[in-house]
Amino acid sequence: AGLAWEGGSLRIALAVESFIYFANIRPDYKWAFFANTLVYAYTKPERTDHCVVLYDTVTGNKYTKYVKKLLQIKAYGDYCVLATKTDDPTVYLLILCNAIGAPVD
Repeated sequence: AGLAWEGGSLRIALAVESFIYFANIRPDYKWAFFANTLVYAYTKPERTDHCVVLYDTVTGNKYTKYVKKLLQIKAYGDYCVLATKTDDPTVYLLILCNAIGAPVD
């Protein structure tokens, strides 16, 4: 048996006996949509935190912010919530943001 992972991609090939199986790996992306804004997060290899992008689907403007220990993104109406962990394992932080990623009081 053999396994090959295409460098810089999400495709793998698995060889078992005389058969070759190909597969695409699909990561579980965190995303939501609200107020004509798509918000999604991904990680960069050179950073430990998540890159959160807010993309206005009407104007095409993008706003980026970095969030440590991101757990989930949820949205409703005109706002989104970024759920994160803190250094204390019993404490979680919810960040309420508007369509440009600015925290709302």
